[in-house]
Amino acid sequence: MMKIWNGYGSEHSMDLVLIGRFQTVTGAKAAEERMEALRALAEATWSDDDWRSHDERLPREVGEALQQMKLYDMGRSDVDNYALDYGVTREAETVRVWTDESDVQGFLKVLLHHGAKVEVFSRHDWDEEANQRSGANNRSDGGAD
Repeated sequence: MMKIWNGYGSEHSMDLVLIGRFQTVTGAKAAEERMEALRALAEATWSDDDWRSHDERLPREVGEALQQMKLYDMGRSDVDNYALDYGVTREAETVRVWTDESDVQGFLKVLLHHGAKVEVFSRHDWDEEANQRSGANNRSDGGAD
């Protein structure tokens, strides 16, 4: 039996920035620490062949770790994204996350769990301060002009 892979992809990365603004430095630090813990958890449980399994259940150790972190709404794919390439920085009450992935639910859940007001944008069209880049197209359909 031969399997045929049907999928869609692109070399074009999302180049997303998520900015979480907190009322306190404590909230920002807590979110940053939570993301560090999730990175360690994801890297410890990540398997390169997970794509072969259609099992979306959480491994017991992941479920227990999420319960300890009080992240009850996180799923397996949310945790798996923390094993991928991304960056996190914190300055006072602001946490910034950079990723090329389009699935950012896991990051959003942590930021919102800790009380952030969140802004999400692509660096293709906006600079680091969320100002529109000169020459960037303001398209709502994502297509060419």
